[in-house]
Amino acid sequence: MAWVEAEAAMPLGWRLMALVRQPDSDDWLATAAGPLDGQTVHGRGGQPDRALHRLAEELRRIYGPMTG
Repeated sequence: MAWVEAEAAMPLGWRLMALVRQPDSDDWLATAAGPLDGQTVHGRGGQPDRALHRLAEELRRIYGPMTG
């Protein structure tokens, strides 16, 4: 469900690039990339689903809710 939430929050042309555990901590990092070079947004959390949820929150904060 968290993956679907993150994808639904992405603007057109964006894609989910990575969901990785950080080697220096117990945190997970979810990364979305936009159509322009260097255009990225991240979400971090103690579990993979929390990282994805925070990514979705950050995308909505920046770009507003996606509809369609």
